[in-house]
Amino acid sequence: MSKYLGPLQKKSRALNFSLLGNKKEFSRGKKRTTPPGMHGEKKKRRKTPYGLQLQEKQKIMYGYGWRDKQLKREFAKAKAGAADTGTSLLTSSESRLDNVVFRSGLANTLRFARQLVGYKHVLVDGKIVNIPSYKIEPGQVISLKKEKMKENKLIKSNLEQNIKTPPYISFDKQKLTINYLRHPAIDELNKGIDTSLVVEWYNRRV
Repeated sequence: MSKYLGPLQKKSRALNFSLLGNKKEFSRGKKRTTPPGMHGEKKKRRKTPYGLQLQEKQKIMYGYGWRDKQLKREFAKAKAGAADTGTSLLTSSESRLDNVVFRSGLANTLRFARQLVGYKHVLVDGKIVNIPSYKIEPGQVISLKKEKMKENKLIKSNLEQNIKTPPYISFDKQKLTINYLRHPAIDELNKGIDTSLVVEWYNRRV
């Protein structure tokens, strides 16, 4: 499955899960929260076990920007480890370079964070990394390649929003450097994803 490039609001409604990074945006103003389609409000069919498992897998895929094959490989790695498979999968997702840039508040959406990485604007420990799924390890420092990026209108606007940074990330707004202090604790991971259903999905396919 290729990367999803469609409207995130529509996909959020389909999954009943915010892919926008800000839960308030999912239900603010005239934005609809019912399933997409002219009869969305009437669609309240009970999902099958298959449908529930697929839905939780898609939350991770679209929520963190994984491609289908990438996520399948990541699950295999998580399953081979000693820790809980579901927890390891979410921890791995949170440590993606694009996600860490997004969580810091430097980028207001995951897509913008992915663009910064893909266009080679981001450095990891002083070296250019243009792979959004690159895994950041505790202690590594992320910065911008060029000083003039501080004047980027979108970045300046994001900094003015004063977005709360997770406790496992330290963000210096003056130097625009991000320090990944540690992996997130279990209670800091996304509670809107039932990883047990994701594990059930892949156990039948890996």
